[in-house]
Amino acid sequence: MKKVYVLLADGFEVIEALAPVDIMRRAGIEVITLSLNNNLEVMSSHNIKVMADKIFDGEFKDGDGIYFPGGYPGYENLLKSQKAMELGKYYLENNKLVGAICGAPSSLARAGVIDGKNITLHFGCYDLVGDKCNIIDKPIVVDGNLITGSGAGYSVDMGLALVNYLVPEKVADVKKALTIKD
Repeated sequence: MKKVYVLLADGFEVIEALAPVDIMRRAGIEVITLSLNNNLEVMSSHNIKVMADKIFDGEFKDGDGIYFPGGYPGYENLLKSQKAMELGKYYLENNKLVGAICGAPSSLARAGVIDGKNITLHFGCYDLVGDKCNIIDKPIVVDGNLITGSGAGYSVDMGLALVNYLVPEKVADVKKALTIKD
């Protein structure tokens, strides 16, 4: 069974975090949410409390992928976590899946994790990236083992892209269960 860690920092966007979690779990992927706080409770950008599965200590290198949801100030809080940025770099350099949506790709870019990669992200964060990455104006961009999404409206698409990368044979079943028609 594939395993993905989802990093939750205070101020994360609920849809960007939980829609992909739901979709990956439907595909049979083990998904473990990690709180960047000193407790399991994480507050979303819209004041919705979510209980993470575990507290993040930086030592979660055994997964097949890692996912960074955006949301403000969530993506800034991700950037403030040196351990989170180091873990993203570890996954990218070891050919494991790295997913990021909305403002989160800007955090990875500013930390020097995704230099030179093709990405998409929320248009309000383009200036934060500068010329560190090649910004592509598409909903979802796949560049090797890096998958980025432009924002909350594409959270389901992001989840499907993550599933397609890890267990492509499950995409059709998940789409059918969600009544998504091609």
